[in-house]
Amino acid sequence: MKKLSKRIESLNKIQSCINNFEKRLDIITKNSIFTLSIIGIIGLIIRFCYFPYGLPITHDGDLYFSYALDTSILGRFPDNYVFPNNGWPAFLSLFFSIMKFEHVLDYMNLQRVLTISISVLTLIPIYLLCKKFFGNLFSIFGASLFILDPRVIQNSLLGITEPLYILLLTTSLYLFLSSDRKIVHYGFWVAALASIIRNEGLLLLVPFSIVYFIRFRNDRMAIPKYFFVITIFVLILLPMAYLRIETTGHDGFTNITFSANYLKNTIEASNDAPNKLAYFIINGISGLVKFGAWSLIPQFIFFVPLGLVMLFKKLDFKKITLILASFVLLLPAFYVYSREIQEIRYLFQLYPIFCILSLFTVQKLDEKSKKPKSLTVVLLIGIILSSLMFLQYNAVDYEHERDALGIAYDVYNITDGINDYEPEFKYLNFVRYTKVENFPVLTTSSLLPKLNFIAKSDFGSIDEYIQYGKENGLTHLVLDGHNAIPPLLNDVFFNESNYPYTVKVYDSLEHGYNYHVKIFKIDYQLFEKLKTR
Repeated sequence: MKKLSKRIESLNKIQSCINNFEKRLDIITKNSIFTLSIIGIIGLIIRFCYFPYGLPITHDGDLYFSYALDTSILGRFPDNYVFPNNGWPAFLSLFFSIMKFEHVLDYMNLQRVLTISISVLTLIPIYLLCKKFFGNLFSIFGASLFILDPRVIQNSLLGITEPLYILLLTTSLYLFLSSDRKIVHYGFWVAALASIIRNEGLLLLVPFSIVYFIRFRNDRMAIPKYFFVITIFVLILLPMAYLRIETTGHDGFTNITFSANYLKNTIEASNDAPNKLAYFIINGISGLVKFGAWSLIPQFIFFVPLGLVMLFKKLDFKKITLILASFVLLLPAFYVYSREIQEIRYLFQLYPIFCILSLFTVQKLDEKSKKPKSLTVVLLIGIILSSLMFLQYNAVDYEHERDALGIAYDVYNITDGINDYEPEFKYLNFVRYTKVENFPVLTTSSLLPKLNFIAKSDFGSIDEYIQYGKENGLTHLVLDGHNAIPPLLNDVFFNESNYPYTVKVYDSLEHGYNYHVKIFKIDYQLFEKLKTR
């Protein structure tokens, strides 16, 4: 009896602790600003833990950086860029104009800090969007799903368009679902701002227009008000369209039409058009399935599938909006994957909707749980841990990247014309900026040193490439044995003696690097002698 009474007493204490925890949690969750601030701080800390200190922005982020830098110096849009989505670098250029630095890396760090900040701030519109469907606690959980998602964290460190685009996209969805007619109109107009960042935002006009007429079909003034809304929508786009036409000759918004024409012309140009069409469709669908499934890992995979089923139950205008918006936002990804472009970030715009789908599942679990608030906290802890595990497992090898950056300086100091070597050559553009004494300068400035790239890859032999390189300014081969372009050059790395006209002038291991790179100077006189034998 004594043992039984002790066990009952212990269970009562545990129950009492759980009840106290539930009460405190209830108090905390009622204070949304405090709770969201804590989650935002956690998201911020995680991002800065993985911040690539000392490393420059590369790839697309480097292109946006160059555009923003030139814009801030010129005071207008530069005319030597052709990409259509210049909304993000135009926004970035405002900060470059205000904040002056002497080193290029400081500007790039500012670019990263901005995308990190925008990414964290997105928890506010996601929380508000979730509130259109669920209560306070669930909405906080939905915002946490986004902020703590490892891919969102990784993307926020790249300095590219997605954070600002998703912020505006989510805000427009939240405003459009408002019960206030005037605020609904703002949803259209924020979608126009999102279209300036990425022209795919224009696709939101389709679901917004359909649901608008469903919601206000009994209003005799629905059509005039709709045309007023569309007029303002177009007026928001016109200044940017005009400036783009002035600088590049294209407005950047009709690229959606150009994409459709590209697909149509490619298919028609094929000798077997039906099979070509099937090829595009199969590629697009398989890409959506593959990258769609991959985008759900690690945390959405447990919530989204059931949530998707529940989305189609008891349909109302809010659910219809999400369904239609999801469909049109999938179209750009389908187009990209049909062209065999392998990138998951084209699905990131769906993450706010994934958060809502996840909450349908969490709500179902909540209904079956005796301690729903405790369950939510356990799930949140699980999300944080899974996110950290994913980030750690897929962490960038910063030691290797810093080696590659250090070697890029040596490449610039030693060579004049080189082969391409993926992906480490990405740091060479940054090194160009560091060679300028009075930074910032225009990316077209003669003060920036030039390095000739011989990137053509369709050669049958190394001798053919060397002959082509001789005619096009090739002076050195930069090789790591794996990533040379053309790939046949990798043989020089392993079999130096077979190519006597290549003279090794640099070995990174001799300079203390773990990343092994060799630089060979080409002796063209010896090459010509050997060729004539």
